[in-house]
Amino acid sequence: MRVSPVATPLTSSRYGTRLSVARRVGASILFTMLLIGGIPSIADAHGKLKRSEPAAGAHLGAVPRELRLEFNEVPELAFTTVQLLDASGQPVDLGPVSYAADSTRVIVVVVRGRVTGGAYMVVWQMAGADGHPVRGRYRFVVAPGASGTDAVAMPAPASAPGALAAHDSATMAAEHQDPVAMPTGNGFGAESPVYVLIRWALFAGLLLVIGAVAFRQLVLRFLRSKRPQDAPMLDTASRQAARIGHRAAQAVLAVVVLRLLAQSVAMHGARGALDLGLIGPMLVRTTWGYGWLLQLFAIVVAGVGFHRARASETSTVDTRRGWAFATAGVLVLAFTPGLSGHAVAAPQAFPLGVVADGLHILGAGGWLGSLTMVLFAGMPVVLALPDDERGARLADLFNAFSPTALMCAGMLATTGVFAAWLHVGSVPGLWRTDYGRILLLKVGVLSVVAATGAYNWLRVKPALQQVHGASRIRRSATVELVVAVVVLLITAVLVATPTAMDAVQ
Repeated sequence: MRVSPVATPLTSSRYGTRLSVARRVGASILFTMLLIGGIPSIADAHGKLKRSEPAAGAHLGAVPRELRLEFNEVPELAFTTVQLLDASGQPVDLGPVSYAADSTRVIVVVVRGRVTGGAYMVVWQMAGADGHPVRGRYRFVVAPGASGTDAVAMPAPASAPGALAAHDSATMAAEHQDPVAMPTGNGFGAESPVYVLIRWALFAGLLLVIGAVAFRQLVLRFLRSKRPQDAPMLDTASRQAARIGHRAAQAVLAVVVLRLLAQSVAMHGARGALDLGLIGPMLVRTTWGYGWLLQLFAIVVAGVGFHRARASETSTVDTRRGWAFATAGVLVLAFTPGLSGHAVAAPQAFPLGVVADGLHILGAGGWLGSLTMVLFAGMPVVLALPDDERGARLADLFNAFSPTALMCAGMLATTGVFAAWLHVGSVPGLWRTDYGRILLLKVGVLSVVAATGAYNWLRVKPALQQVHGASRIRRSATVELVVAVVVLLITAVLVATPTAMDAVQ
């Protein structure tokens, strides 16, 4: 079958279409950020300091020999720092952070330095398995002449001891999760807009690389089984999908590196962000680091696979090997976000949560990512055919896409319901917590995507063989993808928002 260059009408409108899509995406992102900005307190962190020794606001008659901090989740030691500051703001020498003998949710720090009478502040930072930093501070007072102090006591605090105790008791809850009160002195964290945009770019890239694999391994394979005589056209579409997948893999690789930098800034501050002595332990001693290394490995494998698949125009064996590499890399890649999100932080269902999260991502990529490939890898090849063949082949293409879309959308919905049950816990949590409200927003916007897809399937697809069928399906499918971009942005915010279950721990 002859495959001619892309038709002139398609070429002449290509840049206008891209510009229109870019404007829609930009407007949708801006609207979504304003909408999410109306939901208060989404910057609260996941972990909480449940209790401490000495306690916040305590007045001690003896010098503390250690600090004990108990959290509502297991802190990663590589992400955990504790400082003890005296009344002048000078640090007191402390030992290394370690787990308590009786609980990994309790960290213990031995006080090595000189402690005399006066006011002290404990400044701490931690992150759980999801890598989201939590920071806080609290105060206590060592009485002048307390047991274990030096003969010469430090000056008493400016305010009366009773007033200080009342202040600390009243502000302890707020200070525990104050994103500005941190050892590094900057407020960058998992919920910061730049970090949210990095996660959004990562999710968008994942959608494309998964979509490229789904398009080739499901859509084109189904179409090839139904119409083997169309093999030359399908091979061209396959190579085009590999090219898009390869570019997306390169973009994901860049975003993965940016994600490491953002995490290092969040944990170590801007000054220590490039310190290999800090980055190394973060990568090899934390669940977040293991997930990042696996993500890096998987996207490299997928990128190599896409490269081989797009470069092999004559060798069927090389093409199959390339797609096998790409498929393997993408399958692993889909499960890596769960190792740095809510799924891994749910100890009651950690393995199942990570698996469900990976299937959720595969469902989204298989549905919306493969639709992207249909529009940008499949349709240009079909529209380059002679006029009398376009309508039938375009209908065949979308008929082959429909089973993949239905299967993946079902997977997306099923795993989404499971995640809601796992992280919300109760129906009232959907409107009583920030996580629940943002989840409802995501479901509402996603329902628009589903409605648009249903419209395409019921109304547009039957008219594909008509004169204006191609332009109609392109417009409606573009709307579907633009709304999907908004869903990804909401998801990028959602994964940094405390779950309803965090609130009760």
